[in-house]
Amino acid sequence: MALWFLRHGESEANALGLFAGRRVDSPLTHRGRLQARRAAEGLPRDLDWIVSSPLQRARATAEIVRDELGLDLAIEVDDRVSEWDMGLVSGTPLRDLDRAEMVASCGAEDLGRFAHRVNQALDELVERQGCGLLVAHAGTADIVLDRLAVPGQTPPVAPTTMANAAILRIS
Repeated sequence: MALWFLRHGESEANALGLFAGRRVDSPLTHRGRLQARRAAEGLPRDLDWIVSSPLQRARATAEIVRDELGLDLAIEVDDRVSEWDMGLVSGTPLRDLDRAEMVASCGAEDLGRFAHRVNQALDELVERQGCGLLVAHAGTADIVLDRLAVPGQTPPVAPTTMANAAILRIS
């Protein structure tokens, strides 16, 4: 069994420098669609299943990859891998904000709850048979990277720096 992770291609919110999170269902830009096509080149051609966040930027990326690989697969949607809900900062310009402060004063999703829902999905995905792809978000990637981290070592990518359409092999 192999599990791959793909962050969605560039969204309109990414291009405009806005927080999107779970509340802003921002579509892919033209560049984001091109990034998804290029990402397909770096993925196995024999995927048995694809799971995506329900947000359109992830779903569209998953559909483009599936089509580029010539696969006849339905995209499975799992709300648990949706992006972190950033609360009231969703749709506002990017700026340095502490996540704990966002939870306390902006109504963002509790970080423990976010990690729990993503890890629940990951627990199931790593047990599945065949070769699979998870298409989701930077926040979801942070949870994946935390899971892969070896205590005392730096994770392979710093949190929230996973580029649009970046690929990571989970298992």
